[in-house]
Parts: sequence; C-alpha cells; structure tokens
Amino acid sequence: MNDAKLAAAAARLDDGGKLLVTRLRYIGDVVLSLPLVQVLRRAFPRAAIHYLAEPVPLEILRRHPDLDRLWCAARGRRGTWNTVTALRRERFAAVIDLFANPRSALLVRASGAPVRIGEARRSRRHLYTHARVLATGRSALEHHLDAAAWLGVEALVPERPQLHLSREEKAGPATALAAAARGRPTVLLHWGATQRAKEWPEERTHELARRLLGRDVHVVLSTAPHRTALSASLAAALPAVQRLPVLPLRALLAWVAAADAVVAVDGGIAHCSVALGRPTLALFGPTVPQIWFPYAAFGPFRVLHAGVDCSHCDRDFCPTRACMAALEVDSVEQQLREIAPGVGVS
Repeated sequence: MNDAKLAAAAARLDDGGKLLVTRLRYIGDVVLSLPLVQVLRRAFPRAAIHYLAEPVPLEILRRHPDLDRLWCAARGRRGTWNTVTALRRERFAAVIDLFANPRSALLVRASGAPVRIGEARRSRRHLYTHARVLATGRSALEHHLDAAAWLGVEALVPERPQLHLSREEKAGPATALAAAARGRPTVLLHWGATQRAKEWPEERTHELARRLLGRDVHVVLSTAPHRTALSASLAAALPAVQRLPVLPLRALLAWVAAADAVVAVDGGIAHCSVALGRPTLALFGPTVPQIWFPYAAFGPFRVLHAGVDCSHCDRDFCPTRACMAALEVDSVEQQLREIAPGVGVS
C-alpha cells in the first residue's frame, strides 16, 4: 500500500477534488454500493463524486443528492474510447472499482487516476494501485465500505441504501394505485429473475395471490421484461390482480414506492424496494442472503431462505429449483405479518 498516494488523494478530495465510483452492471449490486457513496459524501463534502455504470442500473441513480455526475459506460470500441477520453479529462483524485471485472479494470486504469482502488483478482489486480483482498463471509455493504477506509474514512458502519424519486415521478402511480385499491392495503409482487433458478414456483405465486385477495388486500403484479408470460398467466387465473405492463425502470420504482409492502424474488427490484423504504420480503434460493441482502437491521426488510444444501450454486439452470420450492406460502405470510402488519395477513 502506498500511503503517500492515498493521503494525497484524500487531501485533494478534502479540497474539492473528484472521485469516481464504478459498479458497471446489475441493479441490485449498484443499490448495494450506495451506502459507500453516502459515506463518501459525508467524509468529503467538498468533493465531486461521479458514478460510472451501464445504462440500465445508471437510471436508478438519477436524482441521488450525493452524486454530482453520472457516466454511462458505452459499449463498442468507439463508445469505450469516447468514455475513456472523457474520463481522463476529469483528472480524478481517486477511482473505486466495486466490480473489478476485466472491462471495469481497464476503464479504471485508462482513467489515469493516481489512486485506483480495486480487487486482487487474477492479472487485472495490476491495473489498480491498491488491490483489496476481500475477506470471506462479510456482507457486500461491509466489503464496499472497506474501500472508503483506504482513503482514511473511519467509523464505517453499514447503513440502508437510499434511492430518490421526484414528486412528479411518484404522483401518477400513487394516484392510480389509490384509485385501484379503494382504501385497501396493497402488496406488490415482483417476479422474474435473471436466472430461472432464482424464481419461485408459479403455483406458489398463485396461492399467495389468492390468499392475499381473500383477505381484502389489493395485489399488484409486476415482472421482469423477459418474463411477461409469467405475469400474464397469473393475471389470467386471478383477474382481480392488477397486472402492470412493462414499464421504464423509474416508472416501475414509482409503483414500488406507492405500495404498502413488496414481495420479490432475488433481483434488483427487491433491493430498490429497500432503498425506497418500503417493507420488503425477498425470496432467496441460490444466493447467500447474509452477503447479498444484509438489510434486516435497517427496518422492515426480510429475506426468506430455506438454506438447503445446494442453495449456493447460483447456476443459470437448475433441474429442480429445490431451494426455491422449499419456500412455503405459509412462511411468506408469516414474514409479511412481521414486516407489514397493516396488509391484513393473518
């Protein structure tokens, strides 16, 4: 570790220098990086904090008060060259790479920043000036906050990530939901994941929706754009369910913000719901919840995870989806009762 370089970078940030944080992709992972951004803003109130990500996750960061500029990581040779050229002109005091894949490591190296904090992964560790070795068993929030410690930030305690929607963004969905619910509590169910192994069996989803409707709960269903057949099937079986069309990401987040509670499978919307402060129940299968959903200490946010032997596989295809099938509807209702008593689950 070159302490002189780190000290010089921290001094530049204290004096209004520029800091770049990057987590290129995945909505949930970008949400998990926000407590680091929030801590950095308090530690360096005069600094300009920039964020680099791909187009979809970048959308959730708009209007975040702790970020001064957003950078879109363009694809292709020309787009990459233009991004690198623009980043070099910024003369960042430091860059923190929370993804550390080959592409992000090369972009960070090409930025020319004198301090480049990344992870000690294979040969790309040499593209950073400071490569971190991550301890096993810690949450993603803790790992990210460690990067701030390299810049001299002390007393690092994980906190809830926060997303921000404007009053105008929230107004339409809030009005529409109030009209549809007619005074009833609302639970938003979000289904569809990047990996089928992370999806709850369809018949369990149907049963949960039936039970909620039977207790006079208004049920709103949203799904990932590539899984619209799943939401169509549920809506056909239960016409009383309000099925949302495929919406732009921030429009969907406004519906999430208007709900009384959210139940979602492992994915970006579950993390966004937490960051919007909604009571959230996440259904996890092939993911370690202690690492990737570490929110229980911050409010009415819970993860349901059966902990079956194969639940850490994280494979694109699973012949049984046993870890998700082990999550019973009764258990989901119990968790909803604890995080959102007002939804009428009993």
